[in-house]
Amino acid sequence: MSVAVAAVVVTGLMTGTARATPVGPVDLGTLPGDDESTVLAVNEAGVMVGLSQVGRSPRRDLPVRWDANGQIMALPTPGGTEGQVRDINSSGVSAGYVLTSGIAVPTRWDAAGQATQLQLPAGHRNAISLAISDTNVVVGAWLTADSQYHGFRWDPDGTVADLGALPGETWSMAEDISADGSIITGGGFRTGANQSARWVNGGPITELEPQAYSSGAHVINDSGVIAGTVSDTRSGPVVPARWDQAGVRHPMEWPSPHVVWVYGIGSTGYVVGSGYLYPPKRSAVRWDLDGHVTALSDDGRGADAEAVNADGTVVGTCSSQATVWFRNGERRQLGALPGGTSSRAYRITDSGRVVGTAYTAAGKSHAVYWTLG
Repeated sequence: MSVAVAAVVVTGLMTGTARATPVGPVDLGTLPGDDESTVLAVNEAGVMVGLSQVGRSPRRDLPVRWDANGQIMALPTPGGTEGQVRDINSSGVSAGYVLTSGIAVPTRWDAAGQATQLQLPAGHRNAISLAISDTNVVVGAWLTADSQYHGFRWDPDGTVADLGALPGETWSMAEDISADGSIITGGGFRTGANQSARWVNGGPITELEPQAYSSGAHVINDSGVIAGTVSDTRSGPVVPARWDQAGVRHPMEWPSPHVVWVYGIGSTGYVVGSGYLYPPKRSAVRWDLDGHVTALSDDGRGADAEAVNADGTVVGTCSSQATVWFRNGERRQLGALPGGTSSRAYRITDSGRVVGTAYTAAGKSHAVYWTLG
């Protein structure tokens, strides 16, 4: 019996099939006095970071961290009263920014929650940290002394570098980074169109090859594989593509002349997004490791897929409910909070933790998580 059960579990891991009924949603709540919250990132240990919020116009955001059991902790905002935490690495170190006198100051919080702020070069301002590698390299964007937005890189020893812009241009944004810190992905501008770009081993900004009229929606996994969309000509269709660690472009299927969006890439290379594969409905889609596309089941109601894990398990939203699609074709709704009517899932770990948001009976949006078993 033990051998048989073990075989079933291993099969579930390898094929993306359901192993148990998902547990949750678990309401992660807010800091005292706040009314809403959201998770922005989660690591494989199940530690989550995001925001505790109050008000609408204006709204106040505070950076927070939840441990794997859902216990909330406020992250300090030295010199300010609010801020955001945007990413967390495998060691529990997180990155974001603090608003100080209305100016964004990039900030890194260690695993114990202690804050370190980046001292900006003279004249630079409004710097936001967007991602952190497992080697504690932080990337983001700042406004330069001549009022141009550029990507930046902040190393663990405090060294900071302006990542510049494409030749002849003035704008760039560093948005994400590989686990080892060697590949940064983001965007630039050329000839009037947005371009996906990357920086490799501290080198200068380069476009993802081959050059196209425009490209975008760039996401990167821990190994440095990038996925996004490309328009090869001004009037040509938008198509999905994947770039390997060497920057070589690999096409992905899209047998439709209609628009497509790429939202996530898993650690093994599965890619997910949404698009009008079968108009007029919008389909949630997954591309396998060979680039073949599959429309995920939605009973004709339309859906969005936002994240995928190593074995091809996808999470997203269908009929206003957080939804998981397993690789064997099974679809399950993950449920809502008591008295609430809707939920959304937008992150999944390889270990099966799903995070998202759900509305309470009072109509407030709270951070939640589910466990797939």
